[in-house]
Amino acid sequence: MVAIAIQRAGQGLLQARRLAQHAEALGYKRFWVAEHHNMPGIASAATLQGQNWLSVDSSVAGYSDTKSVVSSFTRTGGAVTIQTIDIDTGGMNLFDAGAGATEVGIIDGLRDATGAIAAAGFSIATLDISALTNSAADLATLETYILGADSALSEMTDAATDLGSTKSRIGLQQDFVKNLMDAIDRGVGQLVDADMNEESVKLQALQVKQQLGIQALSIANQSSQNILALFQ
Repeated sequence: MVAIAIQRAGQGLLQARRLAQHAEALGYKRFWVAEHHNMPGIASAATLQGQNWLSVDSSVAGYSDTKSVVSSFTRTGGAVTIQTIDIDTGGMNLFDAGAGATEVGIIDGLRDATGAIAAAGFSIATLDISALTNSAADLATLETYILGADSALSEMTDAATDLGSTKSRIGLQQDFVKNLMDAIDRGVGQLVDADMNEESVKLQALQVKQQLGIQALSIANQSSQNILALFQ
């Protein structure tokens, strides 16, 4: 879910960059990047196990960029131990409602003229080129916005790479657990088959005993009748 949301937000940001370049080339005066592509909605909907890594509020008490994800478990002597992977989600935050000096979102963080995160400048989330003209100053401003979009895209690519690496690690554990469960199922199936064979042999033996008993009773009855016939 989180990786998909980052991918969708990245696609929206890439399209926004292309529109900005188009606007720069043709003198268009339109579009609002974040709202036009609904990035806030995409980020807010990206929830994993009740947690949102893309849209956060770092000012909340107890907030931490480090998240723990269950990766595997072991069972020794009947005791189950859960192993987790710690993930630094600081570089994955697209929006941070409580952004400060050290905590910023990729989309709503402030950027300088080079497009890098800074203490002051413009934000991808709120920039608006609708009032820009074809003047040299406005075209320079538009170029700055494009640099900011490029930087944000690069940061989102890094975030997606980190998520992909984590997903691969968890996937390996899932494959191991699946193979282990398949092996256990096969073992249980073989035990059940063995028990069924044993019960089948017991049932056949019981049926033979019953048949022998019936035949013995029949022979005994016939012998009695033959003896009685001698006295008639």
